[in-house]
Amino acid sequence: MAEAAANGKLTLKGRYEIVTDDPLPAFDSPRAKAYNVIDTQGDRPLPLMGLLLDRRLPVRLSALDEMRECRLPGLLTLLDSGQTGRRGDAYRQMCLIYERPSGPRLTASEETSFKPFPEEAMERQILPRMLPVLKELQARNVTHRAIRPSNLFHSGDNRGLVLGECFSAPPAADQSDFLEPIESAMADPLGRGDGEHTDDYYALGVTILCLLLGKKPEMEGSNNDLLHLKMELGSFSALAGRYTMSLPIVEMLRGLLNDDPRERWGITDLEHWLAGRHRKTQRGKLPLKAARAITIGKAECVTSQSAAFRLSLDWESGAQMVRSQSFDNWLRRSLHAEDLAKSLQGIVGGTGPEPADAKALSRACMVLFPSSPISFKGISVNPDGIAYIVPASAGSQAQRQKLGELLAAKVPSTWFATNTAQRTDFARLQSLLDRMATLMAQTGPGFGYERIIYELSPSIHCLSPLIESRLVVNYEDLLPAMEAAVSERLPSHEPLDRHTAAFIASRCRQVTDRWIRPLAAEADGFARVVAQVRLMAFVQGLSSNGPLPNLCRWLEIHLRPVLSQFHNLKRRKQMLSELEVAAKSGIIGKMMVLVEDNQARAKDEQGYRAAIASFGRADMQVKQLQNEANYMEYTARLLGEQVSAVASGVIGGLASVAILAFYMI
Repeated sequence: MAEAAANGKLTLKGRYEIVTDDPLPAFDSPRAKAYNVIDTQGDRPLPLMGLLLDRRLPVRLSALDEMRECRLPGLLTLLDSGQTGRRGDAYRQMCLIYERPSGPRLTASEETSFKPFPEEAMERQILPRMLPVLKELQARNVTHRAIRPSNLFHSGDNRGLVLGECFSAPPAADQSDFLEPIESAMADPLGRGDGEHTDDYYALGVTILCLLLGKKPEMEGSNNDLLHLKMELGSFSALAGRYTMSLPIVEMLRGLLNDDPRERWGITDLEHWLAGRHRKTQRGKLPLKAARAITIGKAECVTSQSAAFRLSLDWESGAQMVRSQSFDNWLRRSLHAEDLAKSLQGIVGGTGPEPADAKALSRACMVLFPSSPISFKGISVNPDGIAYIVPASAGSQAQRQKLGELLAAKVPSTWFATNTAQRTDFARLQSLLDRMATLMAQTGPGFGYERIIYELSPSIHCLSPLIESRLVVNYEDLLPAMEAAVSERLPSHEPLDRHTAAFIASRCRQVTDRWIRPLAAEADGFARVVAQVRLMAFVQGLSSNGPLPNLCRWLEIHLRPVLSQFHNLKRRKQMLSELEVAAKSGIIGKMMVLVEDNQARAKDEQGYRAAIASFGRADMQVKQLQNEANYMEYTARLLGEQVSAVASGVIGGLASVAILAFYMI
């Protein structure tokens, strides 16, 4: 494999050896491969494993720090995390070090069946192991977002199950739709976001149902059909309504699968249930149903929530449907939602055929189903999932285009305005996403989609093709990585591409727009290159990471044409020689001193203008002398012609006299 060392091992922090020749497929996560790990500095009672993560996906760094060395019987222990290898290595990878599960995985996937658990096991084994985990996660303000049967392992003591890892992918990215609450299941897997602890309780409820059945709940149709059914019947009825269970189990599942997060069971409710203090769980409040269904696509919708969901699936036809008279009539006459109809009319501007408007449809879906994800041109994402889906979509031009338009159009701002009851952490997120609209509106290097990748996701490394494999996360490591990358072959392209410029602008807070805007000098290649090198010199000064001779040699090639603009040949030769010496020093700033020597440039320009003026005067004098010479030549030629004529006349006259005299004699 490309990331493996020559001896089949990768190292992490000089302590852990990830043996890439010894894979552990039984412990693979959906987006991460597991390998045997050797701890060279400790004697762990349990064998270890390392998960090598997908480098294209952002990592929950703060959550990793919170959960490191968290030891609970019902949770796999995360020992450490970080990048493999050392600074300067050509290929690095993010790795998580876990204590290896002592028992096998419960099931390979949600599609395979397993031996059902009896109801008493929920009370004696499952919940006593799971509740301390959920309680600790809540105390550390971390959501798990990966509670599912295929992420459970048998414990070595046969006393229950152990919950697996949750950091190898964005939150809930590997969760099947049926395991997630309605709002989370509606979103694209990579855009579900961190969510809330109530989301984990919902997933726990579905997982408990699966444990009781020995398989996932039976469902007819597609995932979208199940989601539609949840919206109209409620999650408990859609998932568990057809099964016979004891009243206490029904009570617990109704509480955990309540579609209203505010009414959903939490730690206290489950602890009371375990203690035998059972209480009658109120049925979840269902949305208002219409007297007559409306057909959207091929589905019959009787609630505004299911209508919003179906409209968002095909946004172009949905944009036309939401403007139709039939939809307006359905809202007013069948759903008796006059306020909804008026709100939609204000958004879409009345009924009638118009070109499809993605933003108007998105706003309409928010009105119909306020807590639903943001939907835009086929993308569905929760506000706190934008930071995950944006970098994950960097390689898809179509996805980038849609997400860029979503942010530039300030669609998230509309979502925040529509949802009055918000999480406390959403105020900061709203401000951040509003700023992304400003960055998307600017198209030059250091802005645009590349910039928002690094602004939204502090864990994502620089994606410039030159250094992507080196996993550079901090701006201090950027130039050393470039130094190593150009040590064997100097690239032909300019030093900074859009990703490196955006990475510096985002990660280095001392770099303001006055450093970035000159990078967009498309018409003046010299000015653009100088702006790039100037920025790199500034970053090198901030980083204090020593000489970079290979990088400077590359920069010298791009700066030589700039100094070749000097008119004085002797001075030009001297400047190029000094540039070469500065490049060998490895200090970019020394090169910039020469390039930006305004005094020398002004003196050269002054001398050049003086030379031009002197040349002009000399040229004028030459032309004047040439004109005078031409005039003298003309005068001499004219005088010669006159003298010749007179001489010819005289000679002719004398000849005539001589002839006449001869005959007279």
